[in-house]
Amino acid sequence: MIVLFCGIPGCGKTTIAELLANRLRELGEVQVLSSDKLRQPVYRKILRALAPDQKRAPFLILDATFYKKKWRDEVAQLAQDEKLMTVYLDCPLQTALERNKNRQPNISARAVHIVYHQMEPPESPSIRIDTSIVSADDAAAKIFEYLKQQL
Repeated sequence: MIVLFCGIPGCGKTTIAELLANRLRELGEVQVLSSDKLRQPVYRKILRALAPDQKRAPFLILDATFYKKKWRDEVAQLAQDEKLMTVYLDCPLQTALERNKNRQPNISARAVHIVYHQMEPPESPSIRIDTSIVSADDAAAKIFEYLKQQL
């Protein structure tokens, strides 16, 4: 199963993805590809990992903004018959800017604004969570429960 996290910088993707990965390890091997840990070109590396000849864990978490629909569509196309779950994490711009200031490494406030204004939200994500009102632990638990129902 592929779990694609998308949302603006500072919405909690990496924190929630890590919490989810810890829970998923109860069910099997987990691989996390995080844009925070990949060098450019991030999306090319993520998409390459989805190639049919690549070995990967039963649970693959993709943690990046995926703010462009075309990138999410490419993941869906490469996933082929594999189950794909899209997790859209949302929060107000001000919340994301505050969180971004407090994280290391952070990105420029300008970059957060750019992604926020260019975000193409998924039309029908598997699950959408407003991280300004749902804690990271509760979000990971909610995603985990939803994911277990899909297995």
